[in-house]
Formats: sequence, structure tokens, C-alpha cells
Amino acid sequence: MCCERVPALVVAALAVAAALGCLPAPAPEEQLYQPVALPACKPNQDGRVEQHELPFVVGATARVRVGLERDVDVVGEPGRGSARVWDLSRPDPEEEPVGLLTLEELSGQWFADRFPDADVAGPLEPGNALLGPLAVDEDGVKLHGSASAEEETASGRTLLVYDQPVTLYPFPLEVGAEATTVSRVLGGELLGVPVAFEDTTQVSVSAHGQVLLPDLILDDALRVTIRLSRLPVAGIAVQQVTHVFVNECLGEVARISSPAVPLTDELPDDFSHAAAVWRLSL
Repeated sequence: MCCERVPALVVAALAVAAALGCLPAPAPEEQLYQPVALPACKPNQDGRVEQHELPFVVGATARVRVGLERDVDVVGEPGRGSARVWDLSRPDPEEEPVGLLTLEELSGQWFADRFPDADVAGPLEPGNALLGPLAVDEDGVKLHGSASAEEETASGRTLLVYDQPVTLYPFPLEVGAEATTVSRVLGGELLGVPVAFEDTTQVSVSAHGQVLLPDLILDDALRVTIRLSRLPVAGIAVQQVTHVFVNECLGEVARISSPAVPLTDELPDDFSHAAAVWRLSL
């Protein structure tokens, strides 16, 4: 079955080592969706995604199946011409818990005044316990930091403010597009612990092709490879690679994240074991 559009337009941003290794809280058996006005967006399958083809709809909710510690094939098989085919249809999604990702308003959040240049609060993990203030303009989608959804939590609050927003998706998205951002967090909090670090985020649109999901076949997907290196003031420097599959009008349809490993370890882009795999589910 091919799909032109799913009424759940959510782009989840990168959250390295924040929630990996944790299953989402169980989603309600009967999830009630509130009506959301969706913008007109029809895929033209031209191998590129422009700003208007990556809509951010506040209130829209996406269902994802979350798998942990999976063997994966991020390279895929040859398709037509230079295209690839990524078969993410297995394992059976019924074996994995459902997580919900909802794009939220930034205004009214306890941390809103710390991110004056952001537009919306994007989910960084299923269940929206961790949010990422995002800005969207003609240059791309930019992450300004992250914060726990609640200011007071049993595990301690998180508030990380970048001095330079991280470009996650440089527009237009097409094979060869890339961006590198060096951002610092000073006086931050991570689960209640004071932190300071420097992140180098390298983003590249590394391939184009077809993504096979349990419920969908998407013929014009882009693989966006995000490599993060984090240098803390104290502690071990770590790195992580995430492959995000993006489709016109749908946004993110799947993501595959490597384990976070020391910066001194080898971590190829074509890693074969994932810490977490998210797949859009109907």
C-alpha cells in the first residue's frame, strides 16, 4: 500500500543519550485524536523537500513503534538508478510498544522565555516528557535546546539552552545538502544535574529512495544522517549517529539511532546495531 499523506505531521528532533534505552509510556488503548487543521500539501516526488513541504502542525499527533537494541541495515539495497530501498517492515510492529509524538505550542511552557527565537515545542521522546524548542524558516529547521515538559519532576528537570541553534534540516533537503553547527550549553541542567558541554552536529542528506514500513510504502524518502559529538566540561566525550528518514508532507517517518559511545571509539555511519528504532505506525 502506498501512502500520499498521513494526518500526523510531526518532526521529532535529535535528543542524544537523553531517552535511549527507555520504552515509551503505554499509549491509551483508545487514543482520542482532536481535529487538527492540516495545511494543503501534495507530494510532487521531486527528490527534495522544501520548507512548505515539511509542515509543522501544532496539536498533530504521530504514532510510532519503538524498538530497542535492534540489528539494523541502514545502508539498504540498490533501487532504481542511484536510489536505495530500506526495508524497515520487520519486526512485526505488534511486538513493539506504541509511543505518541505531539507537536506543542511553545507559549505557556515553563521554559518558553528561555527560547525567545523558537516557534514550537517538538517532542524529543515518545510521550512528550522531553521537548525541543524549534524554529522553522526558509533556511531550515533549527533546534534551540531541550527541556523537560514539567519543571518539577521526580528524576530532576532538564533545561539545556544552546548559544547557537542546531540546524537539523537545511532547506531544501536533497541529496548533498549539509550543515555543521557548533553549539555550547553553559549552566544547563540534565535530570537535575548541572552540566556544561559543546556539541558539534554534522547533518547531511546522504541518500534517497524507498522506505518500507509495516503499514506504508514511501517512494520518495530522504535519509538524513546526523552525527553528534559532545564534549562535556567534566566527563567522557561521546558521539552518536542517527539516520532520520524524511518524506514530503509527512516529515519524519522513521529514525535509527546508534548507541552513544566514547568519542575515541570507532562509530561508522553504516552501523549495524541500533540503540533505538522509531517507525511511523497507523
